[in-house]
Amino acid sequence: MRLKDAVLKVVKTAGGFTLMRASRWRRRRLMILCYHGVSVDDQHEWDPAFYVTQDHLRDRLRMLVNGGYTILPLAEATRRLYDGTLPARSVAITFDDGAADFATHALPVLREFNVPVTLYLSTYYCFVRLPVFDTMLSYVMWRGRNSGGDLRHVCEVAEPVPVKTDEQHEHAFELIQAVVARTNLNAEEKNALLPRVAAALGVDYEDIQRRELLTLMSPEVVRSLPSDIVDVQLHTHRHRTPRDRALFVSEIVDNIAAIHQIRGAELPLEHFCYPSGDYYGEFLPWLRETGVKYATTCVPEIASPDTDPLLIPRLIDSMNHSELAFESWVSGFAMLLPRRSEYRLDALRLQ
Repeated sequence: MRLKDAVLKVVKTAGGFTLMRASRWRRRRLMILCYHGVSVDDQHEWDPAFYVTQDHLRDRLRMLVNGGYTILPLAEATRRLYDGTLPARSVAITFDDGAADFATHALPVLREFNVPVTLYLSTYYCFVRLPVFDTMLSYVMWRGRNSGGDLRHVCEVAEPVPVKTDEQHEHAFELIQAVVARTNLNAEEKNALLPRVAAALGVDYEDIQRRELLTLMSPEVVRSLPSDIVDVQLHTHRHRTPRDRALFVSEIVDNIAAIHQIRGAELPLEHFCYPSGDYYGEFLPWLRETGVKYATTCVPEIASPDTDPLLIPRLIDSMNHSELAFESWVSGFAMLLPRRSEYRLDALRLQ
């Protein structure tokens, strides 16, 4: 990372970023940024790939504004991408899932810069007021990693089950998942395990619940989001993409019904984001059946007029991206650099 930033610093000093962002090539392209959560407490330390701080988000928006980038609503941006009328240095911003911290910690920063965003909302956990079990389990164990406690009783084993190291964390997680599978626990029963895990590790689970950490927004909060800067769009109902047509279509139909129930039936729902970036070729006609015109992946590239509208790339910004790396992406310069094959659109998954 230090070597890469050193190279990028030389490029920026030499005017490389300025030339790229002012180029005709860049004007024809759209950079879509993806965010997930904005840290309320220490979530960015637990998962810096998915959580950013308010200061991080604020610095990114300030850089875009000061750099002369045009931040467009995604609906307008995609339309103009394909009809060839994009303004210079076009950027669109998206947030995935609909975590409670979007309303409390992202929205104030977005309002500060008056920046429009698209919120891809998974709706099941808006109505079922429970945290996502796997995510919360991992976070609680991370919070209690230095407590000296262990999870032998929760894991139903005799030997100690500490969680101090990454390896111990993973082992404990697998043991608990085995208990869940063996006893066929439902969502409420799994949720009841979480305070037991927290108690064994000395974690204040009531405080986590009070602050709605790792929990999605309620329907009332989603309904209150300002429509002038927040466009709510599709992300499946249960954050899953089954490779069965009927089940897949049901996810979209249920998602549409839930968002219309919350935000109003007149809201056009034509934009979709693949949960966890999980896309396959058979999904494309199924999406068209449900009225979806545009779908975004998590493949880090910049969209061009030749991009398939149902396979639009996005850059997931994170705490792991330096300011120089981020600027290289939004300027377009990063597209000139070699990238690992796993960061490219996988043609095998489209067959």
